[in-house]
Amino acid sequence: MAKARFLRGTVLVPGDKSITHRALIFSALTSGEARISGALGALDCLSTASCLRRLGLTIDGADGTPGDELRATGRIDLVVKSAGLKTLQSGATPFSKTTRESPLVLDAGNSGTTMRILSGLLAGLPGHFLLSGDQSLNKRDMSRVLGQLSLMGAQVEYRPVAGKAPFVISGGHLHGGTFVLSVASAQVEAALLLAGLLVAGPHGTATTVTTPSKVRDHTLKAFMHLGIPFINEGTTTTVQALAISHPAPLAAKDVTVPGDISSAAFFLVAAAIMPGSSIVIPAVGVNAGRGLVVDVLRRMGAKIEYKNAREVNYEPVCDIELVAPDRLLATDIGAGEVPLGIDELPALALAFALADGRSRVSGAAELKEKESNRLGAICQNLSNQGVKVEELADGFIVDGAKTLAGGGQWATLHDHRLAMTGLVAELVAAKPLALGDLDCINISYPGFGQDLEKLAQVAV
Repeated sequence: MAKARFLRGTVLVPGDKSITHRALIFSALTSGEARISGALGALDCLSTASCLRRLGLTIDGADGTPGDELRATGRIDLVVKSAGLKTLQSGATPFSKTTRESPLVLDAGNSGTTMRILSGLLAGLPGHFLLSGDQSLNKRDMSRVLGQLSLMGAQVEYRPVAGKAPFVISGGHLHGGTFVLSVASAQVEAALLLAGLLVAGPHGTATTVTTPSKVRDHTLKAFMHLGIPFINEGTTTTVQALAISHPAPLAAKDVTVPGDISSAAFFLVAAAIMPGSSIVIPAVGVNAGRGLVVDVLRRMGAKIEYKNAREVNYEPVCDIELVAPDRLLATDIGAGEVPLGIDELPALALAFALADGRSRVSGAAELKEKESNRLGAICQNLSNQGVKVEELADGFIVDGAKTLAGGGQWATLHDHRLAMTGLVAELVAAKPLALGDLDCINISYPGFGQDLEKLAQVAV
């Protein structure tokens, strides 16, 4: 990538990954045809679409591209056709004839979101489903969601490592309950609420989920859009079985997906660490549960404004404008903030490395359980660039430096967030970096490198 001294211009980021996953999975609850405009056409979301097609939904490109020919190309428009939840639960579907020995095999690829939220749907369906993923995903702990689904009546058989994929879910006989999560996870909450909608029988039809702190509420926004009743009181949400609360079939509804704040975060950090930069990112979702990167960069001195604010499918959307300061100031991120942007911490760590003063992150032990051990990788990569960094059990401390030395190894560990951070770091490093695998960026943002390059103003 050409050496730049600042970033200027406008960049349109791909559709929100979290919202795209939910728009696809929740389509299984509806009957009819819906268009998902601006969906994220990255590998993770294509994995979700592939699994749902195996369950009987039709998901094709709005331009006529057959679903099994869709490729990772960034923003795409999709058409989803579903025969409805009652069809999936009727016992007439092919997967209702499956057995534990011959389950329906579903491949989640590298997508933890697919595996976790889809498990909530499968727990309520009358069949046997084997969920697996790639080598990285199969190393990640899924017990936090599967343990709770087991308490609702789903049967889970691990093959062979307890708590990890591959595993078989045998569903269809769920009861409600009250669940108090020890870790603030929007994905676990979504899986349990989704399973709660599929509870069978007149008894125990309510499901209540409480998170220890605020999480992104994309699931509740999607429920509002689809007309699914729920009660929310702060961090506690209750749903009733759809058979009780909404016995008529849910009608399919079109969805417009805003830009992904997690993708925008890398451009915001890139601009913030390069004095003289000024960028605009249009039509970004700014859900209150996703505001960490903006809050932190504002504290560090970046001027960030929200323009043209509006709502799309109940989701807040705006154009984000950032003007870089002459120098960033250090700040801390506490445990209560981490759930608002844990995926953005690799990029924010880079901002800390180039800020004046000492920054600290705590309460982020979950970084060890992502696509890689991001906590260790963040610290090692910064250390390789001459930055003084201390790894903690649940976070890290960074002493800001004037520059990145460059010339050293930047490990990506086949992790898209580490790879994207590496490309941003290379813009400001004194020497070119030895970057690892960059193809993994296609998991969430095909074309990220090209879009970053377009913003770079080449030094004279």
